[in-house]
Amino acid sequence: MPQSLTPLLRAQLFEELQLIRQDILHYLQQDRQTQYQQLLQVLESQQLGHWPELLAKWLTPELKQKTNRLEALQAALSQMDMGLYGLCCDCECRIERELLKQDPARQRCARCQQHWLENQQS
Repeated sequence: MPQSLTPLLRAQLFEELQLIRQDILHYLQQDRQTQYQQLLQVLESQQLGHWPELLAKWLTPELKQKTNRLEALQAALSQMDMGLYGLCCDCECRIERELLKQDPARQRCARCQQHWLENQQS
């Protein structure tokens, strides 16, 4: 990944990470169930990196989608820290620059993404 693009994508990832965090908290605050209120208190006292594990047993379809995105964002930031950002998780080739611009948390190159989607449908 060109170094000039990485800081911009990192900033986008952090920004979306904060939006997802707020979105999850807002979602839980809307529900008045005691369990969600307890979960909300636990989440607010924990680092964001622990949230997917804490949310695992509470996953409604909407919360599952938000948690999956949270994990993807965290994975991309971790890959940046390790110097592995922009590599396909399947074939380890470079993910196309334009695709990373569209979604900085992308984990697969175009070819592997297509193959993955085909396998999901069968």
